[in-house]
Amino acid sequence: MNHLDDLNAEQQAAVTAAPGPVLVLAGPGSGKTRVLTRRAAYLVRMLGAPPHTIMAVTFTNKAAREMALRIAALLDGSPQGLDGISLGTFHAFCARMLRREAERLPLTREFVIFDDADQQSLMRAVLGQLQVDTKQHSAASIHAAISRAKNELIKPEDLNRDTYFNEIVGRAYHRYQEQLLVNNAVDFDDLLFWAVRLLQDHDDLRLAYRRRFEHILVDEFQDTNSAQYALLRLLAGSEPDLFVVGDPDQSIYRWRGADYRNVHRFQDDFPQARIVILEQNYRSTQTILDVAMAVIDRNPNRQKKRLFTERGQGEPVVLHESYDESDEAAFVVESISLLVR
Repeated sequence: MNHLDDLNAEQQAAVTAAPGPVLVLAGPGSGKTRVLTRRAAYLVRMLGAPPHTIMAVTFTNKAAREMALRIAALLDGSPQGLDGISLGTFHAFCARMLRREAERLPLTREFVIFDDADQQSLMRAVLGQLQVDTKQHSAASIHAAISRAKNELIKPEDLNRDTYFNEIVGRAYHRYQEQLLVNNAVDFDDLLFWAVRLLQDHDDLRLAYRRRFEHILVDEFQDTNSAQYALLRLLAGSEPDLFVVGDPDQSIYRWRGADYRNVHRFQDDFPQARIVILEQNYRSTQTILDVAMAVIDRNPNRQKKRLFTERGQGEPVVLHESYDESDEAAFVVESISLLVR
């Protein structure tokens, strides 16, 4: 099958864009993953890109598996091989890099990755060593502040200590990192933090990775944080073939450092970028799209989209005013139950 046959005009324009920076602003249900996977196949089949020069990243293991299955089907390969394409989550990519380049780190190649329970346990031990009253400042709140600092690429010695809480965070951050290294361990944030440090500090390594990954594709770009965006900029260079797909209207991971403003930074950093807007929705009725846009259009400083569908007008929406969030949840559950019955 021709990989373009079942794409609409805007999707085809995105998939076949000339190599270079490309920003695909895709509304909900507009085929974001389809466009990204077809782009990977187009690079290999039509532009002759060696598969091992392609890097495709997303945010969850589930999304990575789905992407792998689709690209494998398009390239007539197995999900395991994928013809050499480097595909996975940001964290998985960084973990592979750190193990490969471990001799440049204060870690060995056999380092362990602490999960949430390990991180909280270590943080409680650190606060005990520092004699911090955890009734006033919980281990979870201090660890969250350290996580935010790492996502902004702030080292312990550079942390702003302008308040008593920040002073505690700074001391805990320094000791926490020391204890991680003692245990030959990293946490999830360190995977990104150390990868960025490696590329910043070693010109030869940065150039080697740029030569290796000539084509970079990013899914759900609106959910990248500062560390992930810095990683992409370091890998891409000034004249990249960097293809990013996202929708700042759907950014929901601010609590873990995601910054929808990276979409605007991309446009500032790559003014030559081609911008393609996907507005045809394949999931919802027009009524749902109109109501959603009526809400979202109130947000300032955003790229306007006019979502449309061929699924018809659909039933009118129901407006329900709830007393509180529990009442709201109960209404949703009861509505689903009635519809199922």
